[in-house]
Amino acid sequence: MAIITVSRQIGSLGDEIAKATADTLGYQYIEKVQISEILSKCGFSISDIDKLDEKKPSVWQTLSIQTEVFSHFIRAAVNELAARKNVVLVGRGAQVILRDIPGVLHVRVIAPFKTRVGRLMEQRGYEEKDAQRIVRQTDRDSSGYLSNYFETNLNDSDLYDLVINTRALTQKESVEMITCAVAADKIIESPPMSEELYDLSLIHRAKAALLEVTDKVEWVDLELQKGIAQLSGLVSSIAIKNECEKVILNINGINSVQNQLNVRDEKTTIY
Repeated sequence: MAIITVSRQIGSLGDEIAKATADTLGYQYIEKVQISEILSKCGFSISDIDKLDEKKPSVWQTLSIQTEVFSHFIRAAVNELAARKNVVLVGRGAQVILRDIPGVLHVRVIAPFKTRVGRLMEQRGYEEKDAQRIVRQTDRDSSGYLSNYFETNLNDSDLYDLVINTRALTQKESVEMITCAVAADKIIESPPMSEELYDLSLIHRAKAALLEVTDKVEWVDLELQKGIAQLSGLVSSIAIKNECEKVILNINGINSVQNQLNVRDEKTTIY
């Protein structure tokens, strides 16, 4: 029983290895389709998802509230899906989102640039120049995605338990390495914390909801335990205090709110 995250370079066979690993272990394979379904239910259009998912955001996007909302919903989606246990999660920054969760094996699949270009030419029929351009652009997007959304270096070795270079290794050999690693004592003896993961998902959904009133909220702290959200912080008016509570209560899984937000325009001065 475990969770496996797979970070991969384009042309490294990472997607194929992740799928084959899931099939071998009888785990659920989770990639863009499942993530997109959750994001769509949260109000993101397919075009918005395509612009933001595993892409390096533009300067204007980094200044957009939508990008910050997307960041919270990606975290919410990954935590929600990981809570199911026995899953292989591909990409989406899952190695960062779940880095402190026990029972998770983090895998990185890589290959030399020339090898990856050759595979794209062979598998997709690209001309060499087009294949080179796509590999470089995808590498930039992947690096920029983790840097901007998670303030993390994609190539930080501390993020991974196992790095597989498929320059010479076959898909079958790579899958065998992962299935062997997932059987390590530290992985199988530390079952994923489903309840905690689900709570983390709700917390990020709540933080995204609070961004709807962000221009009126000075600062808000949020804690969650057994479906009860606790709000503390500072807002500009009683109306905004009530609005914060309302948007939190609209989230399925949050049953009640302990609203301890302070209001700046109250008689009591807050320092």
